Formats: sequence, structure tokens, C-alpha cells
Amino acid sequence: MDVTFNILLILHLGALVVGGATTVAMPLIGRQMAGASPEVLARLGPIANRLSLNARIAVGLLILTGLAMLGIRYDWNVGGLGGWFIAKLVFVAVILVAMVLGLVVSPAKLRPQLLGGAMRLSVIAIVICSVMTFG
Repeated sequence: MDVTFNILLILHLGALVVGGATTVAMPLIGRQMAGASPEVLARLGPIANRLSLNARIAVGLLILTGLAMLGIRYDWNVGGLGGWFIAKLVFVAVILVAMVLGLVVSPAKLRPQLLGGAMRLSVIAIVICSVMTFG
């Protein structure tokens, strides 16, 4: 089981890196795209789309590997991991809600800066909560 858990942990941390990098890169690309010429939009649009897809895949992988590790190592005992772990799950829920809103609500109806800020703060909070949970 330790080998399986370690493989899952490596995949989990790799997905965290991909998702974290996207939360940093997307606002930078978004600022460049705002009011940009058609040539710049044609160059940056596919990059933004790829990053968005990578982020969604990373979140899915984080959820799957996280659940698998919870089952393997902790026998699904969420409460036994304490309050920091519960807080981590709340921040994961914030990211999921933000992602769904970003997919279903038009950008004109919500502020991407607010959504991006909530996601970046949630990623930081998840890392802090993970450290406090697992040491």
C-alpha cells in the first residue's frame, strides 16, 4: 500500500503544481488580453484555453488522488484528521464553486479578478491547511 500511496501523492503534488502555476499565469495572460489587438488575442487565446483545460484536469486529478489517499491511508476517516483538514475541504469547495461559476456564468456578469483572487487565496489556504494537518 505504501508504494500505491506514494504514487498517488506524487500525482497529487504534480497536479497541485500545475493548478498553482495556472492560478499565477492566467491573470497575467488575462491582463495582456484585455483590450489587445486581434493579433495578440489570436496568439494568447490558445494559451489561455490550454491553461484553463490543464487547470480543470489538475483539479480533477487532485480530487481523485486525494480521495484515493484518504481511503488508503486514513480509511475514509475525515473527522479523525481534525479541523485543519475540514478547513482544507472547505477551500477545495471554494475552488470548485469558482470553477463552475467560471464555466457557466458569462465573464460580463462576474469579475474575473474576484474569482481569480478567491482561487489564489484558496490554493494558499489549502497548502497551509495541508501542512497543519499532515505536518
